[in-house]
Amino acid sequence: MYNVGKRICILGPSCAGKSTLAEKLGEKLGLPVLHLDRISHIPGTNWAWRPRVAVQKEHDEFIQKDEWIVDGQYVRLLPQRFQRADTVILLKVNRFVSVWRFLKRHFRGGDWPGKLQDASDKFDWEIMWWIFYHQPLRWQEQMDLLSIYSHLNIISLNSFEEVNTFLDNI
Repeated sequence: MYNVGKRICILGPSCAGKSTLAEKLGEKLGLPVLHLDRISHIPGTNWAWRPRVAVQKEHDEFIQKDEWIVDGQYVRLLPQRFQRADTVILLKVNRFVSVWRFLKRHFRGGDWPGKLQDASDKFDWEIMWWIFYHQPLRWQEQMDLLSIYSHLNIISLNSFEEVNTFLDNI
């Protein structure tokens, strides 16, 4: 059995299953879920950014609650989230798997937890570049920041099988 507490951060690369895990965990534990992609982008666009001040305000108000799950990175928002969190769940998905899931998601279409409302979701090479090259650098930055917060319970899940086992044991 896992003890995850009442304030949970879920981190991992793009298309790693953060939003899906957040939804399933939220249902099991009865906790509200905030998908950072949904508050960081303008609905009905191809993921155009909202003003940073508005995103930070919405994020900071949400994490003042007693119980929550937040999925997504957004490094500038991590310090205040880590300070309030009980647990950080790390989804360690290979970047090739992330690219495959990205391609499948965009060419197959459909909905997924965390999808931006009415997003146009056209294919974007910039996202591919982000997943392959930039995101691994950001991951290290996040892990360095995480090491400062010794109070956090850290759970690393290295495969979708481990995610399913984790959910079965909550």
